[in-house]
Amino acid sequence: MFGAQETAFEHDARQRSQLYAAFPIFMQKDFEAPVNNAGYQVGVDYSYPALLREMISAAIVTYSLRNKSIDHVRKTYLKDIRYEADPGSESRLDRGYKRACFSRLSRIQEAITSYPPMLNREPTVGEWIGDLTLIRVDYSFRRAFAEADKGALFEAVAIARMILEQLAWVYVIRRVDDAKQIQKTQTTKCLGTAAAKFRTIGRLYGWMSDHVHWGYNAHVKVITAKDGFSGAWLATPDFKATAYAMLIALTAIVFELVITLLGDYPELVENNVLKQWLGESDDFSPVSMVERIYDLSDESEDIKTILEIVKVATNDG
Repeated sequence: MFGAQETAFEHDARQRSQLYAAFPIFMQKDFEAPVNNAGYQVGVDYSYPALLREMISAAIVTYSLRNKSIDHVRKTYLKDIRYEADPGSESRLDRGYKRACFSRLSRIQEAITSYPPMLNREPTVGEWIGDLTLIRVDYSFRRAFAEADKGALFEAVAIARMILEQLAWVYVIRRVDDAKQIQKTQTTKCLGTAAAKFRTIGRLYGWMSDHVHWGYNAHVKVITAKDGFSGAWLATPDFKATAYAMLIALTAIVFELVITLLGDYPELVENNVLKQWLGESDDFSPVSMVERIYDLSDESEDIKTILEIVKVATNDG
């Protein structure tokens, strides 16, 4: 694979530098950056204090030198090395967008865990297993964002597609009170039912499936060539930007579906608790968020497709 900072196609240099700054890609382990280039790879997030990162680096070097004094090694060999304190800080676009998504997902968690006592009855089997499925969606999103942060688009899509299938299944079985019937309900067959109600589900699922099933329009994006040699991209800032746009769109769909499900209960609507849990907020604006990514991506076709899907969701809502 060629260097991660190169792109397979010609792009405007200013747009590319903006995209890299907004959506940097990180090491393949679950940290943003290695502490140093020593043989033992130790990673940190950029938000860790700079001094702590310097001290961890000194500890690694001390061990590699078979020395016993971390302070001596730091003062002797690393005295001129200083780490930048959290480059990009909290203003970095990817961090802000991720926070906005998880803020919205946390409100869904609150609603799902808080509403059952208000019904004054035992849940149906479908409600019980459906709610448990929705509760773990937050964790699945964290795994999808972890892949997105590495610029691993196809891996992030695979997890996101699983989430979408689970949502469709929950939508279909929720009111069912027969365990055997639920067992016979195939997840893939629920997608058509859910997509008939939520147009965005079908459109986003189709785009995801192209990537998961290695369709031509998807896999051609990983092929690159330079100086007569061919290669395949593993991870790029472009892939990360696309993955973020997709996860923003998926967050919007999850939110819309949960509002619909809980809106079926008169007890919640009459008590106005849905608005308290799931009301609109300024921190999550999927259209403007994806539009910003689209502008930075030099008008990526993938992000354009996702933007159109988000706009449909907004209009339907």
